[in-house]
This record gives sequence, structure tokens and C-alpha cells, in this order.
Amino acid sequence: MRTVIFTLSTCFVLVVLAAVAAGQEQERPSFSGTWQFDASKSELHSSKISSATWVIEEGDNSIHISQTENGKPKKTELQCTTDGKECKFPGDRRDSFWYNGPMLVDMETKNDHVTRFRMKISDDGKTLTVEVTPIVPQSDKIDTLVFQK
Repeated sequence: MRTVIFTLSTCFVLVVLAAVAAGQEQERPSFSGTWQFDASKSELHSSKISSATWVIEEGDNSIHISQTENGKPKKTELQCTTDGKECKFPGDRRDSFWYNGPMLVDMETKNDHVTRFRMKISDDGKTLTVEVTPIVPQSDKIDTLVFQK
């Protein structure tokens, strides 16, 4: 009888662990795609964005983001890992990307400014919401950028 109870308990624990592992994989939605800025749904306090396009390509442990803002031909290109390691870019810019549950976090350091970007995909996968928080210098003016696929 003890063997049966032990076997059933072991099976139950394995099923629960498998479900937890599957749930953790589902917590990371795909950010890949072409995203168009939606000014009507965004809340801007310190950013001056009138139009923007972000093209995001995700790999297993990497991300590539191309940004064009306000119709300017100058593009921002970011290629980084998503394991929290710092990536260096031209112009004294450093970024670190990591997942916090279903959110992708980018901590950007430019010169003496630090900004946190928290990106979240809607349940239907058609809306990208980006919360932009100035860390240094600190400010209570948090921008919310909304993009549509």
C-alpha cells in the first residue's frame, strides 16, 4: 500500500512540475513583429514622439530592435541578449534586457541618464505597451507608449 501511495505521490509531483514548467514558457510571449506607435492610446509626459515604428526580432536568448521615430531616417539598432548582461552601443549607450514574467525589461544607460522600459504584449498579441520610467534623474513622469501590430 505504501508503494502505491508513494508512486501516486511521485506521479502527482511530476505532473505539477511539468505544468509549472509549461506555464513558465507561456509567460514569455513573442515580441517579434513590426509595431506602429498609436499616439491616441499613449500617455506622454516627457517623451516627444509623434510617430514611431519598432521592428523586433527575438531569438532564443537574444533580441534585435530597429527603431524609427518621428519620421526621421536615422534608425536606432539594438542587438542584445535577454539574460540581463549589459550590451554596449555607440554614443555611450548601454542596455540590459531580461524577462520579468511576461514582461521584457530594458534598462538603458545613456551618459548620466538611466531609463527603464517595461514591455508587455496584450493577450491577443496585437498590442505592445511600453512603460518608460526615468530612474536617473528620478522623475514621477512615467510615459506609456502603445504600439499596434
